[in-house]
Amino acid sequence: MLPLHNPVMTTSTSDEPPVYLLSDARQKQRVRDILAQRSLGSHMNDTKWRELCLAMRALALPPAYQRKSVFEDLPCPVQFPHAPDYIGDWACTPEASLGLHIEWVKIAPRYRQHRGRLIAPEIVDCSDDVRALLRRLGLPVVEQDGFFLLLAHASGEMAI
Repeated sequence: MLPLHNPVMTTSTSDEPPVYLLSDARQKQRVRDILAQRSLGSHMNDTKWRELCLAMRALALPPAYQRKSVFEDLPCPVQFPHAPDYIGDWACTPEASLGLHIEWVKIAPRYRQHRGRLIAPEIVDCSDDVRALLRRLGLPVVEQDGFFLLLAHASGEMAI
């Protein structure tokens, strides 16, 4: 399946790892049209996305996340466990690009670490680190049911 958007690798300096963000002008206009139709305001920009991705990647265990695109009805992945057994890639690849087309991101600040077939997995909780990072960046986040919900676009009715 081909991606719905054409991400471009961006960095602010040559020493930083790449961050893939939406770059196609027609897709950006398509997003803006959807936002206007749904009366959603934007709370994120490319600079904030870049800062978030680089900061999350710097954590010992970059948290897994579920994202909802304005182009899709369902989030990806559809099923999202309370403590995933994988880490987040945070826009390391074009397929995982973040940016203008993302409506919200649900972050799971826990990691389920496999320890063996007969031993229960260990749940590593990095909530404090993620919370501190999100506060430092001043991002529009709500804590909900043990997850952090980053609202990239929201209606005026939604409290951040």
